[in-house]
Amino acid sequence: MKYYLVSPGETENEKVRPYYWSTDQGDSWIGIARGIWRKKHAADLIKEVCEADDLTGLDWKKTPFRNDGLASGWLSRCGRFFGCPSCFHDIIAAIVIGMKVPELEKTGWVRIHDKGRIACDHRLTEEQKNWLSEHGHKVLDWY
Repeated sequence: MKYYLVSPGETENEKVRPYYWSTDQGDSWIGIARGIWRKKHAADLIKEVCEADDLTGLDWKKTPFRNDGLASGWLSRCGRFFGCPSCFHDIIAAIVIGMKVPELEKTGWVRIHDKGRIACDHRLTEEQKNWLSEHGHKVLDWY
């Protein structure tokens, strides 16, 4: 399938907005992360066009949905962090990681809400403990 990295067009009173992966529906774009339909505008900016078999094949770091500099996100069992805005854990699970939230939880991924709140259904791995400690989280012995 073909995907477009689109920024809604600039107007006189607005600066350039972030880019979002979208599909072309003729006279509209569908933002694929949240399913938002938006009419096309002559000033829309298309930064990139990409062919991908599924959504995990897109570079989400070019959008606001994937940002490893944020405090919230998902942490894999091997200590790899997938940062996302605080209300987008479920979207990131599906479009970036390619798993449903229950699958991530069942396999021991850590949901990080902010510096003080995490959730995990399993004992943390050493890699997860190290990552959390290095990023300002208090890791208790019973984790």
